Amino acid sequence: MGSPLTLQAGCGPSSGGKESPRALRSLSLEGAAPEGKAGRGAAPPASVTRPKRSPHTGAAAAERLVVVVAAAAAAMEESLVRAFGGLSLQQRRGPNRAPPRRRRFSKSLYLLRGLPGSGKSTLARQLKHEFPSAVIFSTDDYFFTEDGTYEFDSYALEDAHKWNQKRARKAMKNGKSPVIIDNTNIHAWEMKPYVIMARENNYEVIFREPDTHWKFNVRELVRRNSHGVPRETIQRMKEQYEHDLTFHIVLHSEEPARHFTGSYGTNSGGGCSQLNSTFPNQRANNGRSFNRRNDFYSVF
Repeated sequence: MGSPLTLQAGCGPSSGGKESPRALRSLSLEGAAPEGKAGRGAAPPASVTRPKRSPHTGAAAAERLVVVVAAAAAAMEESLVRAFGGLSLQQRRGPNRAPPRRRRFSKSLYLLRGLPGSGKSTLARQLKHEFPSAVIFSTDDYFFTEDGTYEFDSYALEDAHKWNQKRARKAMKNGKSPVIIDNTNIHAWEMKPYVIMARENNYEVIFREPDTHWKFNVRELVRRNSHGVPRETIQRMKEQYEHDLTFHIVLHSEEPARHFTGSYGTNSGGGCSQLNSTFPNQRANNGRSFNRRNDFYSVF
């Protein structure tokens, strides 16, 4: 049997041995039945109490949640930056995929460039050997007579360039390929007419220079050039030579103001060698005149 219940301090005055209800409610449970043997309807132990919730508990939990969400968002943002940072507008190539092909042209225009005696004509012949269907046009051709004599006339140079451009344009209209322009082409603007007609006729433009080791050696060029161009003229052409030209540079180039003097490199077009740069008012070969503007040769 359990120990008898005892009254605790704080009970009301006794009345005939009977405890008041108020006193009964304050009884301790020191003599309560052992655990697991409580009677039916027994009151819960007085030591079991519900924890009191602090008014700040919810706010702290919400604050911790905000911190966690912010950290997760930052991690996701960093991951997205890494992912999108590696993207490219160009198509990714697999390990065995060939690089993308550039635009294919079925016809070609070769614009040869170089100082007199650098090997342009030799390069033109090499291209002709490589491409038997090639046609070669040089402004120099205008100054050859029917017997093969070269007779340069500085005052006919503008007509000579127009004549050569007309031949090249006709060849492109007829679909000849490759078309080879064998001129000195010192400046970008001198090639612009050919680049424009190439674009109009869907020709690929290829710039070529001789790979000779003397191509900028003035002394060697004076010795090698076939038209007797003097040293001072070649030196001036070398100083004016424009390097690293591209299709777009040539296409957007502008011809300078005309101030023709008859000397090579001064609005000459750079298309042919001028023999009379020292004496611009004289014609080559004792001033014998000629006109080959209508001579297109048998290339068509």
